[in-house]
Amino acid sequence: MNALTADRLAGALKTRWAGRGAVLCAETLPSTNTVLKELARQGAPHGSLAVCDHQTAGKGRIGRSWETPPGQALTFSVLLRPALKPEQAQLCTLAAALAVTDTIRECCPGLSPRIKWPNDVVIGQGKCCGVLSEVGLAEGRVAYVITGVGLNVNQLAFPGELRHRAVSLLELLRRNDPAAAPLSRCRLLACFLGHMEQYVEKLEACGFESIRAAYEAASATIGQQVQVLAPGESYTGLAKAVDGDGALLVQRQDGTLCRVLCGDVSVRGLMGYV
Repeated sequence: MNALTADRLAGALKTRWAGRGAVLCAETLPSTNTVLKELARQGAPHGSLAVCDHQTAGKGRIGRSWETPPGQALTFSVLLRPALKPEQAQLCTLAAALAVTDTIRECCPGLSPRIKWPNDVVIGQGKCCGVLSEVGLAEGRVAYVITGVGLNVNQLAFPGELRHRAVSLLELLRRNDPAAAPLSRCRLLACFLGHMEQYVEKLEACGFESIRAAYEAASATIGQQVQVLAPGESYTGLAKAVDGDGALLVQRQDGTLCRVLCGDVSVRGLMGYV
C-alpha cells in the first residue's frame, strides 16, 4: 500500500515537532505551499504539514510549474517558525535540499543524490526534486517559512521536455533491478521530516556553519564552472562557496567575487536539464 494518510504518517514519525503540528493530508490541492501559508497566517504551529496525492497548481522558483502526477510523486510543505534572522531564511531551502539527499541515501541505497544550488536535487543527469521556500515577515522578524518539496518517487515516464531532464527514484532503482518495488511515500516523508528537524535545530543553534560540511559534501555546484542568469545580467565563473546566509559566492573570469542570492544558477557540463 502506498497511500499517504495522517494516521499512517503519525505512526512512522520519530520526530519531536516536525509533522506534529496541524497536519493536512488531502487527495488533491492546488498548492501545498499556498494552503499551508494560509494556515500559518491563522496561527498554525511550528512543524505543521500539508501533503497531497496530486497537486494541480504547483510552482517552483521564478514562476515555473511543478508536475505532480496522482499517486506517484511526494508533494508536501512544512511550516517552520525558526529562530533565524530574515537574511538567514534562505538557509531553510538549503537544509531541506540536504534533508532530501539524506532521505534518498537512507531509503534508496545505491543512489547518489547531489544538490544544485539552491533548490534542486539531482541524480546523475536528471533532476528528481525541487524545493521552494516562501518567507513571511512581521515587524522585521521571520514570522514563518513555508518550505515546499516536490520529489519524483514512482514515476516511470515524464511528459514533454521533462523526459530529458527529470528522473524518479523508482526509475533509477529499476535500471539496476527491474523488479524493484514502488517506494513508500509515507516512509520517505517520515524520514525527511526527521532529517529536516535536526538541520533546522542546528541552524537555529549555530547557523550555516553547523551544516556547512554536510552541504559542501553533497553539493553539485561548489567547485564547478557556472553560468549565472539574473535579470539584465549573465556571466560565468567558478562557484567557490556558500556563505553564512545561503548565498553562492562566484568568482568571475576577471577575478571579481560575486555574491548570488537570487537568480538562476546553471552548472555547465554537469546536468542534462540545464
